[in-house]
Amino acid sequence: MFSTQRFRFLALAVVGVAVLAWSLPGRSLTDTLTYGKADLQSAGALTFGPENILFVGDALGAAVFALDVADEAMAGEAPVRIENVDEKIAALLGTTKDDISINDIAVHSTSQRVYFSVSRGQGETSMPVLLRTTGSGGLEEVSLDNIRFSKGAITNAPAPDARLRRGLARPYAITDLAFVDGEVFVAGLSNEEFASHFRKLSFPFNDAMTSTSLEIYHVSHHANETHAPINTFTPFTLNGEPHLVATYTCTPLVTFAVKDLQNGAHVKGKTVAELGSGNRALGMTPYEKDGQTYLLVANSRHPLMRIDPNDVADAKALEMPTEEHGVAFTALSPEGIVRIALINDDYVAALQQGDGEALHLVALATDSL
Repeated sequence: MFSTQRFRFLALAVVGVAVLAWSLPGRSLTDTLTYGKADLQSAGALTFGPENILFVGDALGAAVFALDVADEAMAGEAPVRIENVDEKIAALLGTTKDDISINDIAVHSTSQRVYFSVSRGQGETSMPVLLRTTGSGGLEEVSLDNIRFSKGAITNAPAPDARLRRGLARPYAITDLAFVDGEVFVAGLSNEEFASHFRKLSFPFNDAMTSTSLEIYHVSHHANETHAPINTFTPFTLNGEPHLVATYTCTPLVTFAVKDLQNGAHVKGKTVAELGSGNRALGMTPYEKDGQTYLLVANSRHPLMRIDPNDVADAKALEMPTEEHGVAFTALSPEGIVRIALINDDYVAALQQGDGEALHLVALATDSL
């Protein structure tokens, strides 16, 4: 059985532990940051920690940045909604929506403002941009030129010119992030033979990084795999033990016990489901509905999915070529949901693909999911 006391940053108890470690008089986590220009080469995965600190994955720069976004805004009364948010972001940046990519979203738990990591331009000439909502339909850029920040290096990232079959490997050095009990969890590719890795960086950052190589059994491919990175994951407690619930391209659902993720170890995850071929999970978050905790999964090609963690905790491993799909999921009615981030107990922020490929920022009521 799973525990509703979720092993994740948004559980207030976890945040409290991280903050208490730095609660000496006059001392805070932001005191470990320095003013200057945050020299991101790219802006990808996002996750919040305590004290207005936003962690940003810079895959091209092989680093995780901690940024003090200084967000003291009060939460608005109405859930956020911005029609044609891609066009509005492009207009703010002085370009067209075809020239931008929204890479991830995250929600500041106090202000409930939505943050966007964006690439302006394409390929090697693209520029990283950080944006956030301002209120009723507004957007603003978070300047990276004079901000308190620090960065933790990913020391085993693929070389800048290392290639995969479909392109460069470096953009996959960081595929997802989470902040848990004073550590930044980082999924992505490495420069090692078993390329799929999971790292843990202590925060405040120092030179230490633990890294674990990962292996999974991919049912639809009928093969063990060590080169495909985790696409997205969420920390979660299953059977009383901290785990990662993770997805991969095409779309295995896999669990890893956090206690096994030790430096230098090689760990095989437990594949518990296949969520559909030709698909990528683009976001995953726990949420509550009618007193029950569920996992919500947004996908590139399939509907929004709801998964019962009880089924995940008790599932058998899928280890042989089979047509079984493993853990069941419920396809939900909101169509075109490609990114999600929890706002609070009542709402989930989502990017929704509309007619004509327009992209909207919406708030989904959790009691409707």
